[in-house]
Amino acid sequence: MLAFLSSCEQQQYEPNLSVAQGGGTVTTYKSYTLTSAAGSAAYGRVVFYKYSSSVTLVEMALYKTTTGTTYASSIYPGKLSDNSTTALKQLDAISGTTGEFATNKYFTVNEAGFYDKLATYSANVKIMSGTTLVASGNIGANATPVAQSQ
Repeated sequence: MLAFLSSCEQQQYEPNLSVAQGGGTVTTYKSYTLTSAAGSAAYGRVVFYKYSSSVTLVEMALYKTTTGTTYASSIYPGKLSDNSTTALKQLDAISGTTGEFATNKYFTVNEAGFYDKLATYSANVKIMSGTTLVASGNIGANATPVAQSQ
């Protein structure tokens, strides 16, 4: 009976945290601030990661969102002050429960050179609840990243 209690099934092993070379790591990024719109408490960041020369990953993190609400997110041309209403790129919906993209952790932009040209884009990101602006921020040529890789 004692032999069963000391079997391998009872032994605790440390997790193997190593990853294959180059696997699971994206180190080139630019992060921009999203500030609350008038009457909203939501704020956060949008991060653009260079996955490859033709793939850019976008990650969103919003705070003080409303559980059960879904928010639309898009990239618009120009500065926020231009008040553009035509989206250049519609991103994934954001879950109010998590403050992140609803379907995947990252939204994928499959456009050659998108990340490399990001600093020259005159654009902004808007987060909407229906027709109401919740949070927004300038990106690219219109803002200095709050964090970025070297």
